[in-house]
Amino acid sequence: MQPTSIKKGTGNYGEWKSTLSFYKDELVIFKNRLTEIVQKNNGKEIMQQVEHFENQFLVQSEKIDILQHDINVHLNTMAQDVQQHAGHISTAALAEDSKLREQFESESRIYEALKTEFMQFLSKVM
Repeated sequence: MQPTSIKKGTGNYGEWKSTLSFYKDELVIFKNRLTEIVQKNNGKEIMQQVEHFENQFLVQSEKIDILQHDINVHLNTMAQDVQQHAGHISTAALAEDSKLREQFESESRIYEALKTEFMQFLSKVM
């Protein structure tokens, strides 16, 4: 495990954390919209869609929590590496950096697709 320059890290952790927090806030708004829909229309088809979105919002919220936790753990690990290796991080930490970037990008794509699907649903029922 040879240390490498911290500059090789690819993470924009502050941006990732802000984006994930925004997604979490938006999910709360989406859940509130579902409540409004149920109050106005509780037909079988609508209720199936509402249940689908409730489940998806729960899954996305959990995935966001996990990713936020993983980012925080990684930041702590990198801080320790930098202290131990005079401004350098281990290659393992650098690999984790790339893995987190891929996870963040994947989560963003999944979230945006769900948001689009939900907006289309809203346009039909509101």
